[in-house]
Amino acid sequence: MLKGLIVCFAVLFAQLAVLHVIDARLYSSPQDARQTAVTTVTAHKDDEEEAQS
Repeated sequence: MLKGLIVCFAVLFAQLAVLHVIDARLYSSPQDARQTAVTTVTAHKDDEEEAQS
């Protein structure tokens, strides 16, 4: 039973290491850097006129 747990943990850490390498290779290149979108809310002229009335 103990041998089985050791094998399971060894496989788990191997998978985590592989995923870490894949993640680092995919997201470390500067040309693929993600850009965040900025949205602005503008009021319509009709809304401004109704608010002033």
